Amino acid sequence: METILQTVGISESALGKVKDLWRSGSIRLDLPVIDLQHIWLVALIQELSLETDGTRSPDAEKLKKLLLEISDFATEHFSLEEDLTTRFRYPEHPGHREQHKHFIEVLNGKIADVRNGQTASINALVNFLLDWLTMHIQKEDKNYRDFLVRSNANLREYFQKLVNAREITIDRGQVALYNMVEGKSEVGEILNESILSNIIKIWNTHNLAVQIPIIDLQHIWLISMVVELDIASKTLGNTKRQKIFNKVIAGTVEYTREHFATEEKIMERFAYKNTQNHIKQHRSFVEKVHRRQQENETGDARAAAHLVEDLKEWLVSHIAIEDRNIYLGLKDQLSEIQNYVRELINAGELVVKKKQVDMYNQVCGLKKAS
Repeated sequence: METILQTVGISESALGKVKDLWRSGSIRLDLPVIDLQHIWLVALIQELSLETDGTRSPDAEKLKKLLLEISDFATEHFSLEEDLTTRFRYPEHPGHREQHKHFIEVLNGKIADVRNGQTASINALVNFLLDWLTMHIQKEDKNYRDFLVRSNANLREYFQKLVNAREITIDRGQVALYNMVEGKSEVGEILNESILSNIIKIWNTHNLAVQIPIIDLQHIWLISMVVELDIASKTLGNTKRQKIFNKVIAGTVEYTREHFATEEKIMERFAYKNTQNHIKQHRSFVEKVHRRQQENETGDARAAAHLVEDLKEWLVSHIAIEDRNIYLGLKDQLSEIQNYVRELINAGELVVKKKQVDMYNQVCGLKKAS
């Protein structure tokens, strides 16, 4: 079974070095989302260091990809810091922004050198990246951190609004790495609150309640997975985040099949008149998703976006029309359906997890899902 580190794409050695820096206080601000991004950026730099440790010949293509990942994520991180210091009127904001600009210019120059086949200076670059970043965090970033503390800035609310509006993207891989280093769950809570807010918005906007509890529970869980997939798709562009996206796809497809099986058992058991046509729609959709997966695996840059859109559009329209018809056709047998669902659970043919019930209750209110 794949470990969290393998999914994230960070080696044990790189993780150990990140933890050492964290414990030393070199990269720690106690600003959770900023800390998460610092941890991710340092982990990428440590991966670059391992590629150039002299134990093997440098792979120019891999070096280029890592450098691009570092450059892209550093730009993303600096953008957040600059928005933060602007929003709370940090007086040293202009100078802080100029330091960011200089860092990116130097880094992009080194990327150009690697593209031209000049890999000899990579070790010096790694030292520059780590030295600059740790010095910058210890001095410049701690200065704005102290200013924010003195100003009593409501940073939890600030970060939550940005995540909810998708102005910054936090993925599960980053949260997993942050938790392994820091051991706290605050960033995960911010992400979970954002996901729940999106689920409730989709659920209520499209009036998706079918009124058959187990089907509603599974629909809500599927929507949560699609929301997660949407978040993961927004962070594609580097190899580590691609692995996270692929894992989310696999989980979503597997749960879609599980959900379809549950619906089909209920329709067949209670002689729903449109069962065969409904099953055909399920099969057709599974085939479509499989094609999208194959496109994504071949590196088609548009496949991820197409897959997410297909899932969202089909799921919403299918629930709103076809699945609601199941309720209309079987509404006089709801008590019997509930008893049948309990039989399936007791026989181990249907699994309902506590976190699924909890999410169902949060979205629909305190109702029983089984």
